[in-house]
Amino acid sequence: MDKRTEESIKSHIITGFPGLADDENFKLTSPVDSNYNCIAWAYNYKDRWMWPHDKSTSDLDGVCYWPDGILKEPDVQAFKEAFQLKGYEVCDNPDFEPKYQKIALYVVPGTTECTHASRQLRNGFWTSKLGQAFDIQHGTPYTIEGTGYGEVHCIMRRLF
Repeated sequence: MDKRTEESIKSHIITGFPGLADDENFKLTSPVDSNYNCIAWAYNYKDRWMWPHDKSTSDLDGVCYWPDGILKEPDVQAFKEAFQLKGYEVCDNPDFEPKYQKIALYVVPGTTECTHASRQLRNGFWTSKLGQAFDIQHGTPYTIEGTGYGEVHCIMRRLF
């Protein structure tokens, strides 16, 4: 992708996530890929969508993965339990700790409806998958808060 196209895409992303405008660590890190979503990306999958599905979304069965035994509702508690299966536990802050991998779960303000997950990279920056579009790097989990994904509800971590 040429620099002009990349800058145009970044400008478009900043329109939806204004906090990225001042994030010097913001960059595109992948081409568009509709094979996975943000939850799968935070869960370290790139070959499937990951979302709780119930009878109302049964047509996604087989395309949309959700761990067995975890509530199939978009409540943030279900997402916490799904990540606990991978060894994550709620922690106090998003600061980089070399021995830990961290994720952030986002909710619609004033609710417990989970909307997004981001993951901390080994370099201390954060990564997000934007729907069916790009993966991006951002400096903190807070720079993508806003009307699109809501606000950070909690940070979780696990040993690498």
